[in-house]
Amino acid sequence: MKKEIEQKIYEFFLASSDFNGIPLRNISGALNIEYKKSIDLIKELVQEDKVTIQSSTNPHIIYSRLYPIETQLKILEDAKDWTIKEMKIGEISIVSENTDFPICLYPSQSSLESNRNLDEFGDAIYTKALALGEPQLSPRFFDIEVLERYSNDPRFNFVFEDYSGRISAKYDDNEKPLVRGEDNIFLKSFGLGFDENDNRLAVVYLRYLNDLTPEHQVFWKNKERNGNSLVLQEYYENTIKGNWTSSYSVFTAFIGELTCLNDISKAIFSKPLFRKNFNDYNRPKEFTFFFSPTLKNYNDFVLLLDKMISDNINKDFFEGKIEFYDYVEIENGIKERKPKGTIRLLEEWLGGIFKAEQDKELKKIFSVLKNIRRQRQNPAHKISENEYDKKYIEKQKQLINRAHHSIKGLRYIFKQHPRAKNFEIPEWLDNGDIKTF
Repeated sequence: MKKEIEQKIYEFFLASSDFNGIPLRNISGALNIEYKKSIDLIKELVQEDKVTIQSSTNPHIIYSRLYPIETQLKILEDAKDWTIKEMKIGEISIVSENTDFPICLYPSQSSLESNRNLDEFGDAIYTKALALGEPQLSPRFFDIEVLERYSNDPRFNFVFEDYSGRISAKYDDNEKPLVRGEDNIFLKSFGLGFDENDNRLAVVYLRYLNDLTPEHQVFWKNKERNGNSLVLQEYYENTIKGNWTSSYSVFTAFIGELTCLNDISKAIFSKPLFRKNFNDYNRPKEFTFFFSPTLKNYNDFVLLLDKMISDNINKDFFEGKIEFYDYVEIENGIKERKPKGTIRLLEEWLGGIFKAEQDKELKKIFSVLKNIRRQRQNPAHKISENEYDKKYIEKQKQLINRAHHSIKGLRYIFKQHPRAKNFEIPEWLDNGDIKTF
């Protein structure tokens, strides 16, 4: 009978479409065994390392870990006292157990490794791992550069939030993929991790790697990192524990400050200071930490940051407030009209209406904004060979933090205006847990 139970569990797992386990009570029903007796036989199979169990709110997949044998035996013993209740809704019968943590049964990893033929999975490396009973939410870590294949290819959607993202192939108007079949992938979720030296890594759970085509599974495997790596706490809390996290990345905080400053500007002057806001629908994909530390990536980030600030300043905001041009004498009384840059317009306007004691704060704010503009202009005037250097991680951190504090400083200044008295600042901008991952 034990052999029949083992075979039933094994065949169910092999036949399932998502590497699922068979519910505990199915065994006694299918093999016509008394329920408690079936549990005793299953316990013996667990002790022999032929069967393993999952007990949770969703035991139908091997979730994030395998239980020690002693824990499994105790859970099975407790299950002897579970009862079932049947409810009828019309012609439909619904059967439920009096537990929040039902049990499903799986072949053990050693049993699968000894008996399962993996030829059907070809080069799908991560699918093979699931077929051998590895937990579906076990993390795999990769060099951060693995993401750039997709972020740099316009045929892919590359979407991210503060510490996670997703990737998918784009489709045309006729619902046909823009890529060949081997590249038609959907990666439901990736997150941020770190190695033992605090270098950023991409982290993906096994079940999502399984959704990649075999060709892309091989590509990711070549970028996989071994060693002592950790998942960022926020990503772990959200994906494994199912908890909402209360922290925000400095990127989200920057966009929040930009939006808030724009809203205050409209409330006071009926004109936005910036031409556009950035949100989940138009947030630039480069506005993230999810890239390798190269000179090119850093320069691209500087360019983007300057576009979001100085190029985004609305010149119409200054209409009637300040002169738009300098008049420079060339010769013999002939003057040339030169337009002022947006940062200079903002600095001169603010400098002209705020008190002298605030001048020091304004200088700090505009020093940062001008530095971003200078860094943007440097690559435009010289040819530099690209390089990989971890220093660009810290340079990016420093730059985005200074930009965030500068826009926040402008928001504080605008909030002092009498017409902004009743304007409510989003609470998280001042009191939220802002992090530089």
